[in-house]
Amino acid sequence: MQTTEKEPENKDEQIPEEPGTQGRPEAAEQSEPQEKPDAKAEKEKKEKEKKPSHREQKELESLRAKLDEKNDQYLRLYAEYENFRKRSEKEKAESYTAAYADALTAFLPLLDSMAQALQFAPDDKGIQALVKQQNDILAKLGITEMQSDGATFDPNFHNAIMHEENPDVGENVVVQTFQKGYMRGEKVLRHAMVKVAN
Repeated sequence: MQTTEKEPENKDEQIPEEPGTQGRPEAAEQSEPQEKPDAKAEKEKKEKEKKPSHREQKELESLRAKLDEKNDQYLRLYAEYENFRKRSEKEKAESYTAAYADALTAFLPLLDSMAQALQFAPDDKGIQALVKQQNDILAKLGITEMQSDGATFDPNFHNAIMHEENPDVGENVVVQTFQKGYMRGEKVLRHAMVKVAN
C-alpha cells in the first residue's frame, strides 16, 4: 500500500521553518550593502567644502571687522607707548643735564674769586696751586672757558653790559670781558659779561 504525503488541509498553515532560520530576514530583505570607503570619503569632503550659509558669512565678516579694530587699537597703543618711552628718556636726560649744569654753575663764583686773587697776588704759590687744581677739575668735568676778548659779539654766548665807540676795532667786537663765560660741551653754563665796541 503506497503512502502519499498528506498535503496540508489548510493552505494558510505554514510549513515549519528550518532550525536556525527563525527571526532571520529573507534573502530579499537582507541589509543594504555598505558604502565603499572611497565614496564615503568623497561625501565627507563635499560636505566640508560646502559654502558657509548667509548667517555664517555675516558672523565671519563681523569677526574680521572686530579683529581689524583690535589690531588697529594695538598698533595705536604701541605707537603711543613708544612715543612715551622716547619722551621719558629725553626728559630724563635733559633733567640730568640741567641738574648737572646747575650744580656746576653754583661753583663759578668761586672760580671768579680765585682769578681775582691771582691778579692781586700773581706770585703767591698757594693761589697758583689752587688755580691749577681748579682748572684740572674743570677739564675733567668737560667745562671750558669762553674766549671773549677780540671775538665778534654773539648774544648766544655774550651778555653786553657796556658799549663804546672805538675806531681802532671793528664793529660788534668784544673789547673787554668783565666776567668770564663757561660752557660744558655745547651748553652755556654762564654767558660772558662783556663790553662791545661800535
